[in-house]
Amino acid sequence: MAVTSTNTSIDGFHSGIAIELPQVNRTFSTQDHSTPTRSAGTASGPSLPLDSSSNTAHDASTAPTPSLLEPSRTSDVTSDMGIAQQYPDVGTIKSLRGALILAITCGSQLMDDMFITSGNMALPSVQSAFTVPTASLQWLVSAYVLTFGGFLLLSGVLADRHGRKRVFCVGMANLTVWTLANGFAGSFVQLAVFRALQGIGAAMTIPSAIGIISNYFVAQERLLALTVFSAMGSLGFCLGLVLGGVLTSSLGWRYVFYLPASITGTLCVLGVMVLPADKREEGEEGGLTRRPKLDFVGAVLSTAALILLSFVLSSAGLLGWGKAFMIVLLILSVAMICGFTWLESKVENPIMPLSLWKLRNFAPTWISAFLMFGGYQSTLYYMTLLAQDVNHLSAGETSVRLLPMGVISFVVCLLMWWMLEVYDSKYLLLGGMVICTIAPIPSAIMQTGHTNFWEHVFSSAVMTSVGFTILFCTITVALLASVPANIKSLCGGMIQSAFQIGGGVGLAITSAIVQSTETKKGHSLLDQYCTGMWCCVALSGVGLIVTLFGVRAAQPSGLHIAQTH
Repeated sequence: MAVTSTNTSIDGFHSGIAIELPQVNRTFSTQDHSTPTRSAGTASGPSLPLDSSSNTAHDASTAPTPSLLEPSRTSDVTSDMGIAQQYPDVGTIKSLRGALILAITCGSQLMDDMFITSGNMALPSVQSAFTVPTASLQWLVSAYVLTFGGFLLLSGVLADRHGRKRVFCVGMANLTVWTLANGFAGSFVQLAVFRALQGIGAAMTIPSAIGIISNYFVAQERLLALTVFSAMGSLGFCLGLVLGGVLTSSLGWRYVFYLPASITGTLCVLGVMVLPADKREEGEEGGLTRRPKLDFVGAVLSTAALILLSFVLSSAGLLGWGKAFMIVLLILSVAMICGFTWLESKVENPIMPLSLWKLRNFAPTWISAFLMFGGYQSTLYYMTLLAQDVNHLSAGETSVRLLPMGVISFVVCLLMWWMLEVYDSKYLLLGGMVICTIAPIPSAIMQTGHTNFWEHVFSSAVMTSVGFTILFCTITVALLASVPANIKSLCGGMIQSAFQIGGGVGLAITSAIVQSTETKKGHSLLDQYCTGMWCCVALSGVGLIVTLFGVRAAQPSGLHIAQTH
């Protein structure tokens, strides 16, 4: 069926976010000399204007429509980074090398989610092995999340400036070493420290993988690659639950780390052999271009601030906000973030160029991601509590009953490749936000005597999976389409940071409200959890408002693009 669109297609989908970039050299590019460069209008698909990462020369017939462009702001971003840019060579998924590159990069996303869920399944066995108090057991998961969230921004910058393949392979090697070390840990303290070091490795792989995918594949193939990358998160969620439970019960909790270490080690070796090389480009007057200096103060400030904020948010649910040191640490982390923002406006080569936030739709889309994950994380948390404390299910039974969430997300991810080509990203964001806003309501209206799991909790789980997946894929593709090719990994790190910090902030807000109702007479445990679910509705509702009034749809361009499906 032929579909005629009146919106300019950017990256093969209607993003509403577009920029024009000068065709000049950049410090590093992702190279592949085995595949000829593709241009718009090849036999494999319709004639589409390629985005900023394409190496196709832009002339009058292929240039994006001026009504969607903001070239002055784009040049600001490029100059802020201190990196000149070049359209890199590209490849195709249909080739063996392209398929391997996609498999290796997607493997990082799969392993990240698998490490979190499989670690959760091993908690009871670890507690028995080391006689760990229940209050301290959370650090097996929190230690990983703290460093993962804290190093995302720095890892993205390092990947863009010093080579994505290099950062990816070093990160995967680090991940392998400390994952294996977890299996040999002799105490719970060692295990928590190794998990923290493991999180640093994971933080290095995700932004660099996103950058490699974004620069190696173009147009519809980039859409397919990014949706498959997103789907691997859902698959990792499922595999973590299944393998974590099976390995822990059959071979012991240490094998939850032994087996993944062999997988990450294989990915590291394949990455060295297959991933596109990081190539220094020649300057205009000959010789290699000089690497931009790293803003070390900004790197330290941003990393420390994110780790400290993550620590405060993850500990607030356990310790409460009544502790003086929690308030002090929160104020300190916010002050460090403010100091980092001020510093970035002054330095020559900032870690995060502030002009990035001026790009069309970037800021409201990032804020929507922040609020969306806050609502999602809180919904998942209170669904688990309702299942275990109200429906009286064990941890294993809860995991099995929530397993369809991963399956549903995987299927929706694959459908998003088509949806992103057909629909404007604003309307996909609105649709996802509406679903996420409605999703907690079935659980929020549970009443004593009417607490059927399938009717209430499972209904919320299904809708949450659909809404979250639509938003995750759309936000990832839209934000990556909005930035120049030389900061794709930084953008990937910022996307993941929005999810990590947003999840912590959302859970801290809902927990504080629930704890305030706990002290009031007449509020049962069910009432408190239902209050938490209504807070999730509010968080997603705010995200819906931001999306509705902040994100702009693609403007009509007069350019009609016929797409055959």
